[in-house]
Amino acid sequence: MTRLFCAATGVVIALVAVLVAVPAHADDLATTDDFAITSEVPTVEELSAQIALLVATPAPDHVKAAQLEGGSRAVIVPKMVYRIGFFRAPRGSSVVTGPETHEPGRHTAVINASRQGSPTILVPAEWRYLDGRWKLASKSLCNGIKTLGLPIPCNFQ
Repeated sequence: MTRLFCAATGVVIALVAVLVAVPAHADDLATTDDFAITSEVPTVEELSAQIALLVATPAPDHVKAAQLEGGSRAVIVPKMVYRIGFFRAPRGSSVVTGPETHEPGRHTAVINASRQGSPTILVPAEWRYLDGRWKLASKSLCNGIKTLGLPIPCNFQ
């Protein structure tokens, strides 16, 4: 009876491990093209969705890196902000608003990040058009690091 119980428990544990691993693997199947902003002039809705992807989701590193001018070197910033949970549900949020400026290859706007019980943080942000898509500029990540007081060196520019 003990052997049967141990065998059944082992099967259940293995099945749970497989079921838990599937969603993580499914996230890895996301391609960077699924989230690319390729329009000539990005909208605040597109930019807001990009910021949400970066700081409010557990998207894979390669997907986040494709949204950043600094690429994989800069992914540590949105990963840390996500892990801290400042600007994601249920206690926080972020949205991109104007004033906006646009010139070829460069777009600016303001990231409004809020969390429950704290004033809204305004981060001046810049996006660069690189490799056929709009990417959050490293300068903007450095602004965010400074504003939030994160213990990350801004050396990915």
